[in-house]
Amino acid sequence: MNEIIELKKLHVVFSKRVGLFRERRFHVLKNVDFFVRPGEIIAVVGESGCGKTTLGRIVTGLLKPTKGEVLFEGKPIYGFLNADFANFRQSVQFIQQDSYAALNPVRTIYQSLRAPIIRHHRKMKNDEVDRRIDELMTFVGLNPPEQFLVKYPHQLSGGQRQRVLMARALSLNPKLIVADEPVSMIDVSLRLSILNLMSELNKKLNIAFIYITHDLATAKYIANDQRIAVMYLGEIVEVGNINDILTNPRHPYTQALLSAVPIPDPIVAARQKDIPIKGMNIASIENRTTGCSFFERCPYAREKCQHEQVPVVKSGNAQIRCHYEKEIPIWVKPQ
Repeated sequence: MNEIIELKKLHVVFSKRVGLFRERRFHVLKNVDFFVRPGEIIAVVGESGCGKTTLGRIVTGLLKPTKGEVLFEGKPIYGFLNADFANFRQSVQFIQQDSYAALNPVRTIYQSLRAPIIRHHRKMKNDEVDRRIDELMTFVGLNPPEQFLVKYPHQLSGGQRQRVLMARALSLNPKLIVADEPVSMIDVSLRLSILNLMSELNKKLNIAFIYITHDLATAKYIANDQRIAVMYLGEIVEVGNINDILTNPRHPYTQALLSAVPIPDPIVAARQKDIPIKGMNIASIENRTTGCSFFERCPYAREKCQHEQVPVVKSGNAQIRCHYEKEIPIWVKPQ
């Protein structure tokens, strides 16, 4: 199956000038390989600052990588002519975490939805644009549309604004939507409705989703039986079927991440092994080496891990980035 988006050996380095002659370089993404297939939902999880949003901005073309390739339907996007790049930008849409900041506060919802349609569909007549907006509002569950279209962003709830962002992304008929923590800033009671809307868009319109989050519960709900990619300090350390990885994680960081999640069932909790994290020190992303990013905290790390490039190895149906994958004990004790 052809991939919609594929990232190959991707690196992102941010620079900051210190004084007149010195520059600090921060390696935000390191040697990332990543792809998304048509109609797929893949969850990207990791703690704050691990590079999830930067990855999403690379996928949508909002940020150019320092090194590596970004392929859209098999072709490098930075070799596109203007028309091809415009097609790519229409096909890959971005839904921001902060729905209030993502909408122009001095424009009505109607104006915010109308702008991208008339920008990319210049031949559409005004009545066709209005019908399209009504269809989008109805599809995302904002009924009746006329009640919401005349309002400004501050007059809507967080959940309603997220639905408006969904409608705006859908207005360009995308093949892929990157959703960056879309439910983290809305009430818990409303999160399920937004996740169900994303699932409905995926099933009815065959739109692929990259769901970026630090919440493993919502990741499992939205990407059930599909894939998950676990990130740590700018690297994808484990990727595979979400049910397999959450049940039996193989990378030490994934095990530590899941160990931090409280489990209400004492019988299930007793079956999980404690992960003896070596320390709380986090490696610096400034002037990084080729070694493992998790070296400072990994209980299984050796000298080789600090200096040598870590290979990606297959472990069952998953792929993990680790020198000593075969020596890592299983996380769940057998029944």
